[in-house]
Amino acid sequence: MNPILQSLIDSAPYINKMRENGYMVGITDREKSLVFIPNKVIDIHMKPNQLLPNDDPMIHAMNTGKPFEVKVSKELYGVPFKAYYCPVRDENNNIIGGFALGRELEIEEKVLELSEALSQSIGQITSGLNHIAKGSQNQEEISEKMVETVEKATEKYEETDNIINFIKTVSNQTNLLSLNAQIEAARVGVAGKGFAVVANEMKKLGNSSGQAVSNIGNIITEIRKSNDTVNELVDQNSIIASEQAAAMEQILANIQELNTSIISLKKILAKL
Repeated sequence: MNPILQSLIDSAPYINKMRENGYMVGITDREKSLVFIPNKVIDIHMKPNQLLPNDDPMIHAMNTGKPFEVKVSKELYGVPFKAYYCPVRDENNNIIGGFALGRELEIEEKVLELSEALSQSIGQITSGLNHIAKGSQNQEEISEKMVETVEKATEKYEETDNIINFIKTVSNQTNLLSLNAQIEAARVGVAGKGFAVVANEMKKLGNSSGQAVSNIGNIITEIRKSNDTVNELVDQNSIIASEQAAAMEQILANIQELNTSIISLKKILAKL
């Protein structure tokens, strides 16, 4: 046994205990394992004198003569881990074996899985919030159109008031003409009976017109009250829609910050 390899074998148990879960420690010669000490998580079941697989990272380190760090996939030994592989040289600078130091990736893998799940959830939430935000925007646009409609209806009410006032004037004039006709019919006596009939009909027409105008006015007043109520509700709805849109923008901004943090976390995990 080369003294250098022997000294590494003697030191391996101490190196193994240098962290809470321990380090996986492996020492090989050019072809086979000399010693393997698992940690509390990683155990690739490497036996002494067991030949190294052709795709073992240690073979690559010894063939290139350069140390490197690598993430070993779960497919190779059944458990993912990160290890540092270093060729071991003798006093003549000849490569005589290799030294490996590894640690588990269990926590990193779980955090990565959680990050992926969070990313997917955030994507779904963002999509939903965008849909809601678009709905709020549409709601606000509808409210604005309703306000325009109500304003136009109010203008029509003002025009209706002018018409009602005109009808009232006609009704009053009709009643006045009826009164004058009755006076004239009474003055001429029997000869004015036909004129009196016309005067009575004019009076009826005036009274009916006045009553109709009063009824129309009452109905329009009720409609106007309802219109004012709708206008108030539309204003309130518009305010709520604006507040919802602002809240959605803030939520989306916060989610974007969270998503950025998750991306940064993934980058950090990749460097561990």
